[in-house]
Amino acid sequence: MLARFAFLKRRFHSIATPSAERAASRQSRSHLWGEEAARRSSARTESGSVLVLALLYFVSVSLVVTALATWTENDLYNTTNFASARTLQFAATSATDLAIQSVRYTPLLSAGQTLNAGPPSYCWGGGPVSQLSGSNSTDGLNIEVWCSTLWNPSSANTRVVTFSACPSGVAASACALNPTLQAVVSFDDYPSGVSAPNNGACAVYCGSGMTIESWIWSPTIPTASSINPSSGPVAGGATVTITGTGFVSGSTVSLVLETGSTPSPSNVVLSPASVTFVNSTTMTFVAPSLSAGGSYFLTVTTPSGTSPYGPIYTFQ
Repeated sequence: MLARFAFLKRRFHSIATPSAERAASRQSRSHLWGEEAARRSSARTESGSVLVLALLYFVSVSLVVTALATWTENDLYNTTNFASARTLQFAATSATDLAIQSVRYTPLLSAGQTLNAGPPSYCWGGGPVSQLSGSNSTDGLNIEVWCSTLWNPSSANTRVVTFSACPSGVAASACALNPTLQAVVSFDDYPSGVSAPNNGACAVYCGSGMTIESWIWSPTIPTASSINPSSGPVAGGATVTITGTGFVSGSTVSLVLETGSTPSPSNVVLSPASVTFVNSTTMTFVAPSLSAGGSYFLTVTTPSGTSPYGPIYTFQ
């Protein structure tokens, strides 16, 4: 009986041992397969990360290159515009300087010239335009300058001349409203130490003194579009409202005698009894008194310039 039990035990052991070994072998292989799968998954994860980083790198480089290209293009564009603007400024300055020196010694106060001219007239030569050709300067641009003169021969500020410079081809009226450069210059036509009034135009001492009152690039020129009322008594005293644009505190108003729809060659210019600034589009003035009736152009002057002749006020 004992011998039979020992035989069965050995038989069971011989059968069970291979099965256990096979199970252990299968477990070992499964573990190896798991490690291999993990390694492959890790490799795939690392490859994906590298691809993402490479993509981000290329996108960043592309953005930097695009920004540099845009900056370079803008810089070249701005440089070109700056050079063009500087060229225009040099040309306008040269032409305006020429006009100032010419009008200083040759006032051009006859009919059809600069006296109360609206639109402004030529500044030198025989007309109809005053142009500094590009061939006569280093700037290569053709510039035209237009002049209008307020003349008070009994004053030390004998002449106050407005110079408006624009590229050639711009009409005088358009240039006066939107000049590239506008300068206002006062001239003293009396010799040093002499102040006796002279009602005639200067002949010898023209421009003995000169003061540049303003020198403005692309100024905002005021405009006077309407007045209300448009007429009043010769005795004066009427309060008149001016409507327009570009008014500022300290603006002045002038009334220039009109004859045949143009300023009178007799050079009659009146100043209102008082002027009140309301806002940038509204002013009022009190009409002065006169000895006789007449029609007068109204102009508004600010530090940026003088409005074109527009509304007419009539003394009745």
